[in-house]
Amino acid sequence: MIDIKDKKDCCGCNACYDACPKDAIRLNTDIEGFWYPEVDKNKCINCGLCDKVCPQLHVDELKHNEFEKPVCFAAIHKNIETRFASTTGGLFSALAEQMYEEGGYVGGAIYREDWSVAHFISNNPDDLQRIRQSKYSQSDTRGFYKEVKRLLLTGEKVLVCGSPCQMAALRRFLGKDYPSLIIVDYICKSITSPLFYQKYLDFWERKAGSKLISFKFKDKELGWRNLVKRFDFKNGKTMYSRAQDNDLYSTAYHGHIVSRPSCYDCKFKGFPRMADITIADFWGCEKKNEYRELDDNAGTSAVIVNNSRGLDFFKKIEKHIRCVPADINDMIPGNPALLHSEKYPTANRTEFFRELNEKSIEEAVEKHLTYFGQTTGHGFKHKLRLYLRVWRTALKHSQYKPSVFFQFIRLNVFCKNVKTDWQNEGVIYPTPFTIIELQKGSLLELHGPLVVGSKKVKKSHEETRLLLERDARMIVNEDSHFDYGSDVEVFPNAELIMGHCGTNHNCTIICGKRIEMQGRVSLGRDVSIRDTNAHLIAIEGYKILRPVIIENHVWLCSGATICPGVKIKAGAVVGANSYVIQNVPAHSLVSGNPAKVVMKNIAWKL
Repeated sequence: MIDIKDKKDCCGCNACYDACPKDAIRLNTDIEGFWYPEVDKNKCINCGLCDKVCPQLHVDELKHNEFEKPVCFAAIHKNIETRFASTTGGLFSALAEQMYEEGGYVGGAIYREDWSVAHFISNNPDDLQRIRQSKYSQSDTRGFYKEVKRLLLTGEKVLVCGSPCQMAALRRFLGKDYPSLIIVDYICKSITSPLFYQKYLDFWERKAGSKLISFKFKDKELGWRNLVKRFDFKNGKTMYSRAQDNDLYSTAYHGHIVSRPSCYDCKFKGFPRMADITIADFWGCEKKNEYRELDDNAGTSAVIVNNSRGLDFFKKIEKHIRCVPADINDMIPGNPALLHSEKYPTANRTEFFRELNEKSIEEAVEKHLTYFGQTTGHGFKHKLRLYLRVWRTALKHSQYKPSVFFQFIRLNVFCKNVKTDWQNEGVIYPTPFTIIELQKGSLLELHGPLVVGSKKVKKSHEETRLLLERDARMIVNEDSHFDYGSDVEVFPNAELIMGHCGTNHNCTIICGKRIEMQGRVSLGRDVSIRDTNAHLIAIEGYKILRPVIIENHVWLCSGATICPGVKIKAGAVVGANSYVIQNVPAHSLVSGNPAKVVMKNIAWKL
């Protein structure tokens, strides 16, 4: 029977749980949040099935495959929306789409309602959006192996994806080869503690003051090489975090401290692979001429095909993808986890998890990971450096003019119409020749920095104007700026919401009811956005005030005019001098007067 004496000998695949015919195995979660099997000896009949399916005990038998040297490709999905919704180049989506077309089932990791991760399988193509994208927490596979076997025994076609240890466990659990099964794994650095993962998401809910409704671990808004974590909350807030911003998860993950003990001596690295197909990011593909045609910073997949079944299935998806042959040696430098196990942390791992259970996640990470030469942004020294940086930035934007610097102090320290968030540099930076008028009852709420009047020509005297009329509200959720010559007016009781936005020279934003720019929105010169026409036209159904909603990752080119009631979906581009009077579809290019769709499925980078 299974008897775990050293935790590094258990990868947490749960195959033994599914294999037990007497339900004699329960999974106990330890202080680190990882589960381990424990046998109820009163129920156990010593059948040996739990030992038989354990991949850790049968690595030598599992380590074989048909191809002595794998067949490799660099590949991308042809559909740009699929690529943006995927972690890498959309190859898992292409494989899944093919299986759905054949009437088969697709299995992989999904988020539950509480954001824990579990394996799931169905033949409904609508479930693909739940399965794709990396989850970065150990997935609960209880019941999954049984369901896969049941489907195969009834003659169904099945494609499943999971970590190398989970897919090795599936092979042991099935006990024999099934021609109708395609197994896909990925290059895995390590498995993260579910406890740490949940505390990380709880931290962001505390920070936003709201429940999480959507989470993407690798969002491509700034491009594939500048991946960000995106959090969407019930209160309408959208927040982002990057590794270079001392993100708590990234700091701990790359500090090797939150990995499962078995990951420090992983038995499933290297070759031969145990899956039919292995997928990963093709980091470094831009360095080789033969792969550059597939690199537009929207994600490129590395595909490692390990046997003829995998190759035959891969050939079926060529209608969904663009690909070129690749050399495995070109993939290894950007994917060292293909060959090498996780490094053991230099921080005290036992003490870290004890404090993670007793204290906040930021306190635990701050204390144990400063050996990196960095901090998480929650310690006193970091906060002091943050405040000093804010004051230095204020001086820089004031061009060292005392009157402008005192305006910065008045607005951010003494003005009751301004709600600051210094921890996230949520302050307003005025510049020379800036007029800021905040009338009675108005509120400027800052969760990121707002620069008003930024200019390249430092000696320019051109005004920048920001007006919040009586009881108006303006919310800045991320780093934003109004360039010189811009005119921003929010009428009484109206609301202007900005994400990561920037106006260029001479832009106009007139908000009579509600204008919302979600996430990252880029405005060219002379752009005009308004949700009001001020005067009533005698046309049935006509409304003076109609909200304007501009979703994430939108580019409004020079001279574009956005009229009341327009909704611009994510990833769209509005061409120069276009006059937009109707909604703009996602990932489309519109142009003209009135603007019409001239191109679909476009990709662009901020």
